[in-house]
Amino acid sequence: MKNVKIDYKRWMLYLFILIAAVIPLMVCSKCSPLYPFNDWPDINIFFTMGKGLMNGYVPYLDLVDHKGPYLYLAAGIGYLFSHTGFGGYFLLELLSMFFFLLYTRKIVRLYTKGPVLWLLPILCTGITASKSFVHGGSLEELCLGIFAYAVYSLLSWLRSDEKRPMSRVTLVMNGFWAGVFLWSKFTLLGFYMAWIAVAALRELGKKQLRELFRSVGLFLAGMLAATIPWLIYFSINGALKEWFEIYLWDNIFGYTSWGEISLIRKIQEAGLSILRFLKDRENRYYSVWIITGALFYAVFPVRIISWKEKFSLLLLGMAMGLGLFIGGNLQDYYGLPLAVFCAFGILGPAVVLDRPAKWLQEHLKKGAQYLYVLIFPGMLILAAWTGCRLSSNAYLLSVDKSAMPQFRFAERIQRAGDKSVLNYGFLDGGFYTVLDETPKVRYFCVTNLNPDRMLLEQNNYVADRKTHFVVCWKAYPAEEEELKNLPIVTEFYELVDYVYFYLEADIRTYALYELREE
Repeated sequence: MKNVKIDYKRWMLYLFILIAAVIPLMVCSKCSPLYPFNDWPDINIFFTMGKGLMNGYVPYLDLVDHKGPYLYLAAGIGYLFSHTGFGGYFLLELLSMFFFLLYTRKIVRLYTKGPVLWLLPILCTGITASKSFVHGGSLEELCLGIFAYAVYSLLSWLRSDEKRPMSRVTLVMNGFWAGVFLWSKFTLLGFYMAWIAVAALRELGKKQLRELFRSVGLFLAGMLAATIPWLIYFSINGALKEWFEIYLWDNIFGYTSWGEISLIRKIQEAGLSILRFLKDRENRYYSVWIITGALFYAVFPVRIISWKEKFSLLLLGMAMGLGLFIGGNLQDYYGLPLAVFCAFGILGPAVVLDRPAKWLQEHLKKGAQYLYVLIFPGMLILAAWTGCRLSSNAYLLSVDKSAMPQFRFAERIQRAGDKSVLNYGFLDGGFYTVLDETPKVRYFCVTNLNPDRMLLEQNNYVADRKTHFVVCWKAYPAEEEELKNLPIVTEFYELVDYVYFYLEADIRTYALYELREE
């Protein structure tokens, strides 16, 4: 029997990167076990849809939201780990951030052997403590590891032997992930369109038409592989029409603000939105890495970074930015995928420190490794402290779950026996999550897409007494008298509890209503 040689150095590297990811996430993400609950409405919508998917409900047919099915599948996987919280979802966050940091290091190592590892906790904190990280758990966050792999795979190929075609695995894998994002949130697809365009243009430049068609064909095959399972699933469940109508048609023509604005004007506005995102003082903790990285990449000599690499990165960044911002209706988290370009901001310090690191290695031998081991925990402590100081989520770390409306209402609802509840007139507040309740109605909350139609349906649910409880929400501290006379709801339900609670820079009102006795 052959002895299996374990590469301890590699596994230690993976361990360090994992720690560099987990510490900032634990401090800054509301999905973290350190937090009582993630009360971000968006992630609770994903979780409710994912829970429904895992319990036999068909997205768009039985439960309505306008994101894509792969996002609900990811949330459903998180639900399998934890039915009433986001522990499973936190593992998905950690997995994505681990691969983001791993491939960030790989990208830098394409150009220099300078020390990178000690910077990773600071970079991760800059991202997780930023405004665009919001509460933690956005799709834009989960895509970071995949985008970092895509950038690395393209640049490593561009820097390789000119005659070597891109491998089948790389093309199919990136095509598959493009298909996943097509059916998660198609605004993320612009990045991959630029990615395959770069690969095709390089083959065209070499006059390798056969390789060009091979590359595009394998990429599209990967996209098709990601699409076929959902075509089969929705066909079997008779929901193809609802899938295309809600996810594609409504998102393109209902949620996106096109109006009569010309395409050129939309591109200009998207460019301005990118600049505003980078200039936002609450995003500066990592946008500084993007900006300095762009400068480093631009001024580095062509003998180190070729023109084709510079052009490719510019095209990737422009295509990603246009895809994210051209639709209007901007949200804080839209620009987060641009963090994938932070790797090039680390490139400068790594190059500068390359020679001192070599000197230490030559003169201190193993002592240099011990020095790095001592520096790394210091960077972790700095990352944790910085996250607590800068993250807009840190206020919730000291809050007991019993003070949150989700848990306070859940206790009252569970005592009643009938746990059926309607999240009325607002985005999913997390009450279905805490109660481990799959909604009994199709329009289980009101989203930003077709809110009037959704509210009309919810009014019918209230009038028909579909649920035993109704939860309502006001964006301000509402008076008790106002809550007792809420139109439509108070005709059939009576106010039994209400809570004022902080969410997204303001005090909100959550009110619980119970069905009146006949």
